[in-house]
Amino acid sequence: MKTSILSKLVCSELERQLSTRNCVARPPAGSELLWRWFTELNLGRTFGVAGPNPLQYAEIEAYARISRWPIEAHHVSIIMAMDSTYLEFHARRQNTADGVKSLPPISTVPLSAGMLDAMFG
Repeated sequence: MKTSILSKLVCSELERQLSTRNCVARPPAGSELLWRWFTELNLGRTFGVAGPNPLQYAEIEAYARISRWPIEAHHVSIIMAMDSTYLEFHARRQNTADGVKSLPPISTVPLSAGMLDAMFG
């Protein structure tokens, strides 16, 4: 996959924003729509046992169709590069205990019958 300069700049800014808590995103000039698209797609991201799941091409296609944005192939490649940056950041964050995979945080919500029904039907 060919990486454009814009893709590198956007991914670099995403990495900076993820690494710095409570910072304001400063997307590179001309990437505001890409940033918005990724942010909106990220809000619908699913999570599994190992953490965030990657965005799927079908999700991007459905988002473009429903929102009526003219998302083209080069836009999708940048969104997928941003997604890779996001996933790599979260994978590094999970594996910070001296090379040993750390356990996920323990929930503060007590387990209930309703929660089990919601999870397993």
